[in-house]
Amino acid sequence: MSRRSKLAREYLNIVFRYTIALIIAMFIKVSIIDMIPSNEEQNRIVFNEDKNEEKAFKLEYTIKTVEDDISSFKIPVFVDENLNNYVDDYILSNDCHNLEYRITELGKDRANIFLNCGSPSNKIYEYRNKKELEMKDLFFDYDQFLNNSKRLINLKYPKFVTEDIIWEKAVYEIKPNEITGYYKTKEFKDATYTINNNEIENLANYDMHYDDAYENEKFELDPNKKAIAFTFDDGPSTYDIYIIDALVASHSTATFYMVGNRMRSFPLSIDKMIKTGMEVGNHTYDHKSLTSLSDAEVKNQITKTNDLFYEMTGHKLTSLRPSYGNINNRVRVQVGMPVILWNIDTLDWKTRNAEKIYNSIINNAKDGDIVLMHSLYESTQKAVEKVLPELYKRGFQVVSVGELAKLKNYDLANGSTVWNIN
Repeated sequence: MSRRSKLAREYLNIVFRYTIALIIAMFIKVSIIDMIPSNEEQNRIVFNEDKNEEKAFKLEYTIKTVEDDISSFKIPVFVDENLNNYVDDYILSNDCHNLEYRITELGKDRANIFLNCGSPSNKIYEYRNKKELEMKDLFFDYDQFLNNSKRLINLKYPKFVTEDIIWEKAVYEIKPNEITGYYKTKEFKDATYTINNNEIENLANYDMHYDDAYENEKFELDPNKKAIAFTFDDGPSTYDIYIIDALVASHSTATFYMVGNRMRSFPLSIDKMIKTGMEVGNHTYDHKSLTSLSDAEVKNQITKTNDLFYEMTGHKLTSLRPSYGNINNRVRVQVGMPVILWNIDTLDWKTRNAEKIYNSIINNAKDGDIVLMHSLYESTQKAVEKVLPELYKRGFQVVSVGELAKLKNYDLANGSTVWNIN
């Protein structure tokens, strides 16, 4: 007999026993709950049992153990057959061999029944009238609840994921002090976010508990996931701000290599880099090939840019991207900074074509790569906006060179030369 058949048979037996018990109870006026064997009496749970109203409505269930060929697991078995059918259908349709469940009383004769064995589901149920409710029925202002949810989810997920959520398919695990939402999207992997009740306390019309202190979920880099570093040469420029906006919206960062003689012309771009946590590096003062200069001239190109940046921002430049990638041992000694090259060249300066820039990244991206782009072109900006969602789908985190080194436990020593970090 198949596992599915045995599980179905087990549930039919449960339904049959309770049906017989209900018929008997109708005649001898004995509670079905009172007929449960004594070893299961301790698992009897009743909502509203202590209500003083003469005709109080109750939600009653016990905890049963179900066995199949693979495992045994506990399920709630309700007096209300509508809810039993919901549980049975869920377990059978999802071929469950384990079950996580939570039943939360919401007040006003309502409860939320949450089930999960890999594909979460919930039912908001008004047991007085034996009818299913919608999430919007729990809020005075459901639209504002959605707005708050989007704002909070954006703390953890890229904006393009939040905008892609199919809200009508959201599943909610409602707990006394918080709600965990399970969200399906059209193009991306499912998202999960826990919202503390303090964030929605003036919007909900059900019984809530609050926390004296709480911390919202937020995005964090994962050392176990793939990472790729974006770098932008020859700035600052007008397009830096738009590139940064795209990076920030996707919880990504990058390293911007500044040419010293351009910095005073674009203070807003530099200010935004600092405020948004971008990494900024040195790309010489006049974009000269360092290998063609004397030792003194090399030092001047680097020091002059470092000093100007510190004067403008109070921050230090982190590494050097030599103009044209030209470096040798003599120059390396003069640098006094890590030297960062690249192993993916988008040739964006040459093609000025967003689709070609996009393809050069997507077709070559590997864990630990360093990508070369230039922030002087609108086509580069458009390519970045398009490639970030696709890299996310493929499991990449887009980071700065410094963050890539931290994720890979790599020491960026002064004078070292790096093409990629894996």
